[in-house]
Amino acid sequence: LCEAQAGPVPIGRGTIGPRTQLLHEVRPGAKAMAASGKHIFKELFPEVATDAPSVGLVEHGLTGSGFGLRHYRALDAVDQHEASSHSLPTGCSEHGESVASSRFGQGIVRRVVTIAAAAAAVGGFAIALGRGASSDRPLEGPSLRRTVELAASTNESNKTSPKAHKANNQEQDYGSVCQMDFDAFFPGNDLHHVDNVPSAGSCCLLCRHDEECLAWSWGKPGRGNSSNVCFLKGALPRSLTKVASSDFVSGQTLQNDKFGSPLKVIERKVGQSLYCFSLVQRQGYEQNLISLQFAEQASIFQCDEYRLFSNRKMELVRGVFTGVVNSTLQCSLGGEFGTALNTGIFLAVWAKVVEEGRFLHHDWTVKVDPDAVFLAPRLRRIVQDYKERQEGVYLNNCKFGLHGPLEVFSRNAVKAWALGAGECVEYFWKLCSGPCGWGEDMFIDQCMKRKLNVYRINDYRQLYEDHCSPPDDWDDCTDGDIAAFHPFKKIEAYKKCLVSAAKAETG
Repeated sequence: LCEAQAGPVPIGRGTIGPRTQLLHEVRPGAKAMAASGKHIFKELFPEVATDAPSVGLVEHGLTGSGFGLRHYRALDAVDQHEASSHSLPTGCSEHGESVASSRFGQGIVRRVVTIAAAAAAVGGFAIALGRGASSDRPLEGPSLRRTVELAASTNESNKTSPKAHKANNQEQDYGSVCQMDFDAFFPGNDLHHVDNVPSAGSCCLLCRHDEECLAWSWGKPGRGNSSNVCFLKGALPRSLTKVASSDFVSGQTLQNDKFGSPLKVIERKVGQSLYCFSLVQRQGYEQNLISLQFAEQASIFQCDEYRLFSNRKMELVRGVFTGVVNSTLQCSLGGEFGTALNTGIFLAVWAKVVEEGRFLHHDWTVKVDPDAVFLAPRLRRIVQDYKERQEGVYLNNCKFGLHGPLEVFSRNAVKAWALGAGECVEYFWKLCSGPCGWGEDMFIDQCMKRKLNVYRINDYRQLYEDHCSPPDDWDDCTDGDIAAFHPFKKIEAYKKCLVSAAKAETG
């Protein structure tokens, strides 16, 4: 994988040491890949896209994300910051936004790139660490460099420079027709986006002249993929949440004659904000379920920010594009429990979640299967009982161990996972003398509990599922305390459960 290089390589705001540096291009069959490493990844991830072309981590990887690494990919597993990279910051702004330190950013690079590069070198398990095409941008948020450089401290990130004050004054001329929130982003409800918009006021005027647009977010100059991009927001699928972000200016048009106006904008209390994502297969029933969920304002579309992933860029519903992960999304059944051996697939998905960095803007990250009838307001009531911890928190949903239809992690838990996933791969390979034969849910549960020491909380209000000894008649969905019911793969059955859950909520 690695060859020794002289001198430190800059990354983010700091540097990382010279111990190991990844060559600037990692291709399948790279001569530096140890034979044992090839064997491990081939055995552990049989579902990888082995027919993928050479993985241009330079062309499509971290360079595109704004790390500024043109020639090298730094892995430095043992430098002066190594021990401290696990000391996760807990500082929060008044909006509950945890601020990543530069050391945390460096740690993410080391760990995630390690997994990506190692897998790429054995034939194409190329975790997509680069930005998507332009049609992905409404959901991409700031670049990964900005994620890493959320850095420093909350106070630093919230300071307003003289230039910013000048820009704010210039935008005040639009005050009579445009309501503006500086340093705020409105995720979701995308209609479309417009490139090269010179100012927040111009973005607002574009929204005013669009008959469906009620709100907008404009990327400030010099802020990665979203710079000078105007994202136009409509009434669907739900109310908007205002998320603190120094990369954006957002607002509404104050046009009460438009459909869906006035659009409700929510500011969540600390501990309540949810970032939710689902992985969607290219074939089968899942895309139809996603369309239903959007139309019914259900599942992840009730979250404060939502994201869909697949191995192909698709617009599943208007304005909602999938982020692309490099995996076939195919796996076999097996192991001790005869379950889907999908760990490699979801390592690719999680790498994309970490790379995009949107989880940093929310208190909880939630993985939801498309065939789960998920009720986000109920989950908010559950998580309000739990506080963030330095080592992170995750919720176990079944007496037999974590089950995959609904997985809930605090911000610091995702950080710990991002930094430690590669270590868990090595640890459990040695422990099991080869692949352990686990699904993704068991792997991440064992990783966090036994290796990363993330704080685990049992809360069985999260999920009723057929594989977790549910009570009789669980699938009538009438228990008003349960946050998710699984599985419901057919449209009519899904709708029936959703209706029953709504009646239980109101009655």
